[in-house]
Amino acid sequence: MWFFRSPQIIFGDESLGFLESLSIKRAVIVSDKNIRKAGIVDLVIKNLHGTELLIIDDIPEEPEYRAIAKHLDEINQFKPDYFISVGGGSVIDSSKILFFKYERPDLEFYDVTPLVKLNLRQKSKLISIPTTSGTGSECTWAAVISDEMENRKDELASPEIMPDYAILDPQMVKSLPKTQTINTATDAITHAIEGYTSRWNNPYSDAMAEKAIELIIPSIVKLVKDPENLELRNNVHIGASMAGLSFSNSQIGLAHALGHSLGAMFHVAHGKSVGIFLPGVIKFNYAAAGEKYQRLNLLIPEMYRGKTLYESIVIILKALGQTIRISETGIDEKAFRNNLDKLVSLASESTGIVTNPADASRDDITRLFLDSW
Repeated sequence: MWFFRSPQIIFGDESLGFLESLSIKRAVIVSDKNIRKAGIVDLVIKNLHGTELLIIDDIPEEPEYRAIAKHLDEINQFKPDYFISVGGGSVIDSSKILFFKYERPDLEFYDVTPLVKLNLRQKSKLISIPTTSGTGSECTWAAVISDEMENRKDELASPEIMPDYAILDPQMVKSLPKTQTINTATDAITHAIEGYTSRWNNPYSDAMAEKAIELIIPSIVKLVKDPENLELRNNVHIGASMAGLSFSNSQIGLAHALGHSLGAMFHVAHGKSVGIFLPGVIKFNYAAAGEKYQRLNLLIPEMYRGKTLYESIVIILKALGQTIRISETGIDEKAFRNNLDKLVSLASESTGIVTNPADASRDDITRLFLDSW
């Protein structure tokens, strides 16, 4: 027996207007300082007439549990009936954890697992409004939180932390900087490919992945050259959400396992880090997933298409100006090699190892890190 899980998705022009239909009494808005300063939070507030607000705008790029948990006393006193996240993956993931802890103060954050029934939504609901096009967090039942003590990223998952509503309004991403546009789109492409070839793939996750590739790849290279084009923005934004639905209903793979490890150790942006490993992981998986890779490859426009998906992805990443080697990130080679065992250990503990189409030993993972240098 399988399940396909999704929030209610509201998309297209003026999607933020949906907020007015919910009769929200008290809302916690979770965001970061840059998004607040850019006036994007204000666009949301304009659609919350008569709503009491508590605004948390200090979520960092790589949130640690202690850094977000400091707000729990204030949230408990405020007694919200909705949490509204306005931001990228870190903001949305943080809102999921704050929502969980508000609902279940008796549990610890690591109790968020698919195996434990949490009985959430006794007091509030969760809305996600992404300001990037790539993480897919608005449509997933996972959250990634940094563990400051272990220098690692914890991947928490439960169907109950999936947002109730995901609002995909293109005006929220129209001013997304070039670097973030490229990094988050790279993340979305990786989500679609890994969701499509996961050992837990299914007809629903496959359909989402295929459509995501069809929407994102023809649009993203053009968008980098024409960043004001709202049609292209909308294509990538919706495609990224579909990629999130794909991997959320099938799971990630080895590129994410390696990328999470590199990001945790050296603070490389997530989309950039998974993109570095994606070509090598595709090559590594070809014997196990070659047929599905070739099917995806046929969806890529001829001008970017190589003979194999591996070749196509390299062509696309280069066309975007994306980093494809660890050495290009500014990481010191000595530091990389001195921490190689730790990198391999962290990657080996990821859930992406379990669902990757090909078995990956510790030696395989070590080789992939070294080959990606």
